[in-house]
Amino acid sequence: MNSNPTPSDQDISLTLPVQIGFEVLDAFLKKKFRDTNISTKDARGNTSNYFRILDLKLAESQNKAYNLCLKMHLQPLTLLFNKNTIEVSVHANLRMDVENQKIYVEAYDIDSSGKNWVTNTLLKSVLNTFIYKKIINALSLDLMPILKEKIALLNEQLASRLKTTKGISIMGNVENFSIGHFEIKKDVMWVLVHTQGWCVISIDDIEF
Repeated sequence: MNSNPTPSDQDISLTLPVQIGFEVLDAFLKKKFRDTNISTKDARGNTSNYFRILDLKLAESQNKAYNLCLKMHLQPLTLLFNKNTIEVSVHANLRMDVENQKIYVEAYDIDSSGKNWVTNTLLKSVLNTFIYKKIINALSLDLMPILKEKIALLNEQLASRLKTTKGISIMGNVENFSIGHFEIKKDVMWVLVHTQGWCVISIDDIEF
C-alpha cells in the first residue's frame, strides 16, 4: 500500500478537546512560589518581609464574577498579624485571547474577609503588588509552544505507523492547529484545538 498522502488525504480537519488538570498547575505554582517571602521595599530600598507562602492550591471560583480561585496559606512574619497562619483567596477571571493564542487574567480580587478593617487594608496592600507582578504573570499562559512541543512528539510517532489496537495502525501528520475555545470546569482547564493534516488508517490483520 502506498501510504504517501494524496490531496484527498490532506482534507482531514478535526477539533480535539485538550484538558489540563489543576494538579498540573498546582505543581507548577508550588515549585515556583512555595516558601517565597512576600515583602515590600521603602524609598531607601530597605526590605520588609510580611508573609511566607506555605502552600497554594487552585479551585473553581464560587464567585460568579470569576472562574478561578487561588487559595494561599500564609505565615505572618511581622507582629502586625497576630495569627499563626492566614488564609487568603484570590479570585481571578481567566480569559482566552484567540487572536494571540494566549490565556490571560482579565481581573482579580483578593478575598480576606473576617479580618478587621486595618488588618484587611494592610493585607490587601501588601499582597496586591506581589499578586499583580508574580501570580498574575504565572497564570498568563502562552499555550502554543506547549501544544507545538506535544504535537511534534505525536507527529514523530505517526510518521512511523502508530499502533492503536491489534491489527490496526495509523500514519499521518498534524500540519497546523489553532486554539478556538477556553473554559474552566470544576478542576480542569479545557481548550478546543482545531487541527488540519492527513491520516491513513491501515488494517494489517483480519481475524474471523
